[in-house]
Amino acid sequence: MKSAQRCFTRVILVLCAALMGIGGCVSNSSLRARRSEALIRNNTDWLDTDGNPIIAHDGGISRFADKFYWYGTSYAGNPTGLYGARFPDKNNGFNLYTSADLVNWKYEGVVLQVPESGWGAIGTSHRAHVIYNDKKKKYVMWFFHFTDKYPGAFATVAVAEKPTGPFTILGQRKTAAPDGYAQDLNVFKDDDSKAYLVYDDGRRNIRVDLLSDDYLSSTGRTVIALTARHEAPAMIKYRGKYIVAGSGVQGWKGTDTLYGVADSPLGPYTQKKQMSEKWTWDSQITDFVYVAESDLVFAMCDSWWNPDGKDLNKSRYLWLPVTLDPTTNTAGMLYREQWKPFERQGGSGFTGP
Repeated sequence: MKSAQRCFTRVILVLCAALMGIGGCVSNSSLRARRSEALIRNNTDWLDTDGNPIIAHDGGISRFADKFYWYGTSYAGNPTGLYGARFPDKNNGFNLYTSADLVNWKYEGVVLQVPESGWGAIGTSHRAHVIYNDKKKKYVMWFFHFTDKYPGAFATVAVAEKPTGPFTILGQRKTAAPDGYAQDLNVFKDDDSKAYLVYDDGRRNIRVDLLSDDYLSSTGRTVIALTARHEAPAMIKYRGKYIVAGSGVQGWKGTDTLYGVADSPLGPYTQKKQMSEKWTWDSQITDFVYVAESDLVFAMCDSWWNPDGKDLNKSRYLWLPVTLDPTTNTAGMLYREQWKPFERQGGSGFTGP
């Protein structure tokens, strides 16, 4: 009798395992189907899964496991984009949205609140970007905090146990720039787990600093990837090459995107070229995102003031595929009204004058 019971139990366990496997296959199949139909629609208002406008400006997308995390700034109650020490009440913290298909975004809330005292309480914060440190098992956010007139802007670090936060501010960090400043910034994690800070160094050069092993400070090793005059940097590895790009310095106006290419993160970088046209179609770059399933890189851009020109918080987003010819180190953006991020994109990008 006991032998029969043991046999019956084994059968049940095998069946359960099989059903779990089928469930996993169904789940994976469903996700692949969703991704195959996912469609980026530019030049329109983007809504989250609750039907509210997505508010995540001048930020970036991180991928952790099989989910995408979009961190960005809210300009709610700040229609003209006031910033700096005189306007701490305009500092709304950083929003987070998550998605499995880059199209349907769920609002997760504010992941970094403005502190009531201490570092960050006075001034405004912008351009949040997050990477994961495998050794320390921490999610590390870098952003820049603007206090006084330029170049009174500083790189700032925060950490969290989860990608959804809450993030705790650790404070200001000096960069390898002559004055230690960093204005617009971004972060990049390479295949070997080394990480880099890419930033406007206060002289409008775009620099790349190697970060410490814990990602919490600059090692001082640095290279100028783009000589002045640039801001809004982005960095990515694609087809064995490293691309660093930045916008011009036009405030909230659209600006062309220029770039350099290198064989290693600390260069040397090629002479800068233009990778967009029409002032990046009236937008400003904020990040590069790599999609492994389609071996695709796309540029995230903010279409500041569009569509009504009155409220910065209503600004739209422009996401465009990026091409790279590694034999000539030539990159370009593909302008698309609609496109599928999990589908390989054909055509050649704009390569500049």
